[in-house]
Amino acid sequence: MNIYSTMYHPKKPEGIEQRKAYIVGGGLAGLATAAFLVDDAGIPGENITILEKRDDVGGSMDGIRGEFGYLCRGEREMEPYMECLWYLYSKIPSLENKGRTVLDDIVDFNREEPIHSECRVLVNRGERYSKVHDYRFCPKDMADMQRFLSLPESALEDKKISDFFDESFFKSSCWINFHSCLAFKTYHSALECQRYFQRFALEVRHEYLEGIIHTKYCEYDSMIKPLMTWLWSKGVKTVYGCWVYDIDMDDACNTAKALLLRQNNKEVVIKMEPKDFVFVTNGSMTTNSAFGDNKTVAPTNYDTADLGAFTLWQNLAGKNEKFGHPEKFIGHIDKTKWVSFMPTIKGYPELVNRIEKLTGSKAGTGGAITILDSNWDISFELHHNPFFLDQKDDEQVMWGYGCYGENVGNYVKKPMHECTGEEIMTELLYHLNMLDIKDEVLSHSYISTCMMPYITSQFMPRKETDRPKNVPEGCTNIGFLGQYVEVPEDVVFTVEMSVRTGLEAVYKLTGLEKDVLEVYPSKYDIRYTVERLKKFAGKTAAEKLTEDDLPSIKSLDANQMKQMAVNMLNSYPPYYSMYLGRDKTVSLKVSVLHPEAPMSK
Repeated sequence: MNIYSTMYHPKKPEGIEQRKAYIVGGGLAGLATAAFLVDDAGIPGENITILEKRDDVGGSMDGIRGEFGYLCRGEREMEPYMECLWYLYSKIPSLENKGRTVLDDIVDFNREEPIHSECRVLVNRGERYSKVHDYRFCPKDMADMQRFLSLPESALEDKKISDFFDESFFKSSCWINFHSCLAFKTYHSALECQRYFQRFALEVRHEYLEGIIHTKYCEYDSMIKPLMTWLWSKGVKTVYGCWVYDIDMDDACNTAKALLLRQNNKEVVIKMEPKDFVFVTNGSMTTNSAFGDNKTVAPTNYDTADLGAFTLWQNLAGKNEKFGHPEKFIGHIDKTKWVSFMPTIKGYPELVNRIEKLTGSKAGTGGAITILDSNWDISFELHHNPFFLDQKDDEQVMWGYGCYGENVGNYVKKPMHECTGEEIMTELLYHLNMLDIKDEVLSHSYISTCMMPYITSQFMPRKETDRPKNVPEGCTNIGFLGQYVEVPEDVVFTVEMSVRTGLEAVYKLTGLEKDVLEVYPSKYDIRYTVERLKKFAGKTAAEKLTEDDLPSIKSLDANQMKQMAVNMLNSYPPYYSMYLGRDKTVSLKVSVLHPEAPMSK
């Protein structure tokens, strides 16, 4: 982060106080957009309206108490270099500690309760996987990785990860830790996978989960509530039960003219002035989620009549190519769905006590645990108490999911997506070798399950042009937010992407004279490259590399080596411009002043 340019408070854009902003979607992306409009661009809060289809804000970042226990569809994995996320929360006051920010609260909590796992992967019904730290590849896999990281993104468009690696790679500890933490599958986007490998090259002790940030309470209580409280204090308005399904555009699809929506079963049209803004969340990973419980299977919703934000995206994409191709992401439910589960265990601490002893980590500090030989590919984690603000002292909560829930279970002979909460819990207890307490666990637990048909839809193979740009070419008052926006260098399935798209859209559309925070450039840092070489060579950070540790180049001819070197060097962006004026093209020119003094001979 360049403090000089990013922490600077720019002058308000001319006439900004007279402009209105409509934000479609009250998820984190929409709330962040409202915050940047108010605090960075200077739009009065009362000029901003958030239009939300549901009856609450937060989007996928949920967490509530139901009648019998807690419901939470997903988990967030945050790290210290999510620059836009932490920039946002450095502004938002803490609800617990006067004079402190949400960022302060999160830093303080992680200093006291850092995540560090020594039981990242289990196998054989309760054994630690002995190869979890061994990231060494066979020569063929090492050469494939070397080639994969050197390819330009144009060579990865519409390709699967499995198009570039053999089966042996997918059995490596590198892949096991990577895919189970992030829900990548072998048929997902090679382009997105390469961005992940490059973006998070700094996670050099990934199998310990060091660097993963968690919050004192669930993210809804720790992050959404304080952000929304602050926005309300600024006068930002929220309209619930409001589904924006289309936007009327001018003939060139550059300027939004009206929002078409349904509210309380009535058709409503909000007409816009050309100077007004609309920020569109053009898709949600948790669209058409359905819950189940102990005795009820969470159903899979295949209906496409109402896809919420996806429907809006489909209607916009039908008007112009620059709005992308949503069908690349939402037409493959059986490849993009999985089931999550959240047990609330009341008055029976034995299960959590056993897992704490098994892993060596107290609840909340061990992060995600993956069961390697689970047919469903189960990962789960224990949360500390209280994880929810209203959680009782004798209540404990867990969360988990099955990446390959379409497979038949090892013990429960059914696909995970056909199972009740009790059946899913039984399968987990089998893999933990704790079936002896099954009856007690089930009798003391409320097990909320959730089927999410589109939860990994953002990972499907694509071209760069399949997602709209943050502000598409020629657009004057419409920007896009969330996980289905094309942002060079950065990755989806992160809260950082939600916040970044809000920040960039606000800066671009308002004309704010302030630099956008860059995507953390870990892939250009030679220190991380060296750490990765050590990791793949089976060495610790403290050990030195030798010639034998370097990747083999014997199988490459001179032309291949030159091409790899050229691809790598051309992928590096220009170094930061040191010219401090507004016209950034000055630093690209030999001369702009045209002095009359002649050049010397």
